[in-house]
Amino acid sequence: MKQKSLIKNAMYNFLYTGLNLLFPLITSPYISRTLGASNLGEVNFATSIISWFILFATFGTATYGVREVAKQRDNKEKLNKLFSEIVVINGVLSLIVTVIYFILVVNIDQFSQELPLYLIMSLSIILNMFAIDWFYQGIEEYKYITIRSAIFKVISLAAILMFVRREEHYVIYGLISVLATSLSGVLNFVYSRKFVQFNLKGINPFKHIKSLNIFFINTLIISVYTNLDQTLLGFFVNTKSVAFMNRSKAVTNLVISVSTAMSNVTLPRASYYINTNKEKFDDLLKIIPKFILWITIPMTVGVAVLAPNIMLLLGGEEFVEAAVLLQIISLIIIFSPLSGYLQNQILVPTGNEKLGLYAAIFSSIASLVLNFTLIPTIGYLGAGFTVVIAELVAVASRYYIVKHKLKHKNVNFFDKSTFLYLISGLLMGVLVLFIRNSIENSFVSLITGVAIGAAFYFVVLILCKEPIMMLILSKIKDKIKIK
Repeated sequence: MKQKSLIKNAMYNFLYTGLNLLFPLITSPYISRTLGASNLGEVNFATSIISWFILFATFGTATYGVREVAKQRDNKEKLNKLFSEIVVINGVLSLIVTVIYFILVVNIDQFSQELPLYLIMSLSIILNMFAIDWFYQGIEEYKYITIRSAIFKVISLAAILMFVRREEHYVIYGLISVLATSLSGVLNFVYSRKFVQFNLKGINPFKHIKSLNIFFINTLIISVYTNLDQTLLGFFVNTKSVAFMNRSKAVTNLVISVSTAMSNVTLPRASYYINTNKEKFDDLLKIIPKFILWITIPMTVGVAVLAPNIMLLLGGEEFVEAAVLLQIISLIIIFSPLSGYLQNQILVPTGNEKLGLYAAIFSSIASLVLNFTLIPTIGYLGAGFTVVIAELVAVASRYYIVKHKLKHKNVNFFDKSTFLYLISGLLMGVLVLFIRNSIENSFVSLITGVAIGAAFYFVVLILCKEPIMMLILSKIKDKIKIK
């Protein structure tokens, strides 16, 4: 297949990921005020429960599929066979997990009390068998999945405004949320015939199980320190706390998507280069962390300073008390993309995903101990501290593995540019804090703070002739000249 532009892929992947994360934030002001924190928390809690079942139904195919498709994309026959085998695995597991889910939901009181909501949420598992975004990512068809996602998000937004009008409509909101993220899978499958053919003849799905085990266990363990908090908050505290944590994570995940847009699209490219062009593979390893830190450091500072404004605008007065939680977990805006880069751009393409599993185990142990210790005592703030510490353990462990076990000397998070990002970001934070305290209107101070803060940060880097900033400027100039 023809190799696509990495920059365009990054743009489309950013839009795709951003849409998935931005959609809840666009609807947040309306939904929060219509449903209230407790009812919204019911949906968030049900979503956290269903995510564990989807995890087992997917069984690691999301990342494994991207890597394997990228390897076979130039061989149509092998690609057809691989596609069919992974789809069969997804389909069979989705059906089995759905049956188990129904049995548990009916027999556990906390779920059966909200039976209509949990039955509706089961559609996520059923439709999971059509979830083949891993295929489109593997062949780098980011334009299609971005356009498709945008269409379904617009339809879902219209449905929310039309049908979610009162507090008791939280079940309807749950249904729309499920369809917004899952129904497009059917279209995925139909459109996939343009690139690949599904055929049950001569396939052997079982040969992938051994490799999938590592990916599944890694994903499972990562979920322990990324998703367990909301589940435990629902059981130990209340659904209002779940809504606070969900909203805070929605904000940070949206910001994180900006930096991961570039690194995510390099997984198929890195998997391709590792066998075809070692020099280009090394170049990728060197440049991506700089892009990540260049953008995540100022965004972390910005979110931390503007957290009260953000929570007020997204949730109303009821969510302002969660501003401290958002300030705490804003640190994962830096840690999470770096950890994902080490795992998805180095360990997975080089076949060392098992080493990444060890890092995930360390993080999960820290998360389990801290969550069960802190959540019962200080509630959602304890969950916030746990998220940050677990992500720090994850990135530190993977960094040690890559630098000292795999001896990748090109990977470096700490240099002159990093120091410059930190100084510029902190100075920007002081300026944004002054703006926030000087302007009474929350929306105006938020917009003004973001605009002036970003301009200040970039101007400082330009004056210092920081390499990444100058590279981006040169790319922009080249684009303008071409036009």
